[in-house]
Amino acid sequence: MFSSRTRGSRRRVTQAAALVAVGATLIAACSSSKKTASSTPSSSAPAPASAASTTSVAATSASPAPATSSAAVASSAPAPASAASSGSAVAIGSGAPFTLAIVPKLLGLSVFEANVQGAKQVAGSLGETINYTASVAASGAAQAQIIQGLIKSNNPPKVIAYSANDPTSEVPALEAAKAAGIKVIGFDSDVTASARDYFIQDTAYPAIGKALIDAVVKKSGSKGTIGILSSTKDATIQNAWIDAMETYIKANYPNLKVGPIGYGQSNQATSQTIATNLINSNPDLLALIPIDGAAVPGALAAVKALGVAGKIDVFGIGDPNPNAKYFDDGSLTGLFLWDEVKQGELIAYVARGDLDGTLPKAGGSFSAGDLGTFTVTNDPAPNTIIFSLPLEFTKDNYKQYNF
Repeated sequence: MFSSRTRGSRRRVTQAAALVAVGATLIAACSSSKKTASSTPSSSAPAPASAASTTSVAATSASPAPATSSAAVASSAPAPASAASSGSAVAIGSGAPFTLAIVPKLLGLSVFEANVQGAKQVAGSLGETINYTASVAASGAAQAQIIQGLIKSNNPPKVIAYSANDPTSEVPALEAAKAAGIKVIGFDSDVTASARDYFIQDTAYPAIGKALIDAVVKKSGSKGTIGILSSTKDATIQNAWIDAMETYIKANYPNLKVGPIGYGQSNQATSQTIATNLINSNPDLLALIPIDGAAVPGALAAVKALGVAGKIDVFGIGDPNPNAKYFDDGSLTGLFLWDEVKQGELIAYVARGDLDGTLPKAGGSFSAGDLGTFTVTNDPAPNTIIFSLPLEFTKDNYKQYNF
């Protein structure tokens, strides 16, 4: 579950301030009758006992995740408005019972577990049952097989929510799902837009790229080489993040360069090996940026094993819980992400609205319970919903989150 983290002067605003600001923007837009069109985790996947593993859960209502006070990274990226929705927003509510199948890239990544946790927290109030299933390997072909199995099952889901391993491999299976009358929504990592109805983008790519690079420069300086550790070469969201970082560096830090990019295959041991190679082959390495859930602990293990913790800073994209010990021992400088649990709640709301036909197309807005109001946009792809501003996790605030 991570895939633009740079900032020239690192300013942070609290989530509350960001929410109020965006809410004001939406209200102003409504009053002028203008519609604006507004885009992992702990350890490697468990060893396969079979080609795939499935966990089906009958969702029940649960109390919402506790509010958090971590600061959101300031940027000009679109963000959800406040819980007080604008008058024109469509309210997504309960309806006839249905099954939502959540099919992430693979099993065993804590970010996706957090998404499922969030979906289950609101599923009962929305009339949903959650079927969480995925391949044990980060493979587009394996993910497509899971989707085909859902379509052909005796009780196919009414909605499939995917996070794609790559932009093309899953497309035929998703198109088959749509042809069978199943609603299809994406989150985290997208495919060709024609193969789904809506896509929930974690955060704006330029925003997270800017946040990362500005954090590196603030701590490590703007002259030298940074190493990037990704998952696979064709990972949609990681490639978007890399493009955002490189674009921001080119425009703002001419003496900073990106060294060879390593690919750890969403496996912690492989990520450690690749990170070790990156460090050894780049003597002027300022910082290492792992942008995959398994890559974060893999990179940190390499830094510690080589005795360069504190000399090479590590900033990553990942969830805080699996990396707590690295925050505590000082080897992890910072992480960027978003609230994965609340994103899971949004997945459930979007599934409900898509199935009922109440979710607006680009230019429209909708309210999702306590999450607030969101706008559907055609940027960067048709029918995209931007979930959040980037959140920065540090040694001082990571305990406020439980994923």
